[in-house]
Amino acid sequence: MNINWIEFSEGPIVQDAEKIRVTLTQKGTFYLNGAALKSLGEPDAVVLFYDKRLQLIGIKRSSITVKNAFILKKKDGDRLRARIFYAANFCKHFQIQPMETIVFETPVMEGDVLVLSLHTTGPARGWQRQEQR
Repeated sequence: MNINWIEFSEGPIVQDAEKIRVTLTQKGTFYLNGAALKSLGEPDAVVLFYDKRLQLIGIKRSSITVKNAFILKKKDGDRLRARIFYAANFCKHFQIQPMETIVFETPVMEGDVLVLSLHTTGPARGWQRQEQR
């Protein structure tokens, strides 16, 4: 047998735990990894902002007593420092309708606000597989 193997040289995808990762599902659920939470100051709740012209979402630390605060819930127990919050009403209000779960590719902290651009998103590989476990 004459096999012409080509070795895959890129190797596995490695998630950098220090890199901020935020995803948004079709149903309006935001996922914040540990690095995102750390950059926001480990909040129990957040408030959301939107810039319609620039299509930017802002996430800011908040007290749970603030009327428009979204309470963060544990994701995957304490094993991961990740948190989720449900913001379907925010997405509906601003007509943010991803066709699949998306990852924000260039999240950045601007002062005390985590800024997410809808112009730099991609499919969030692996999210669906984790949810189905």
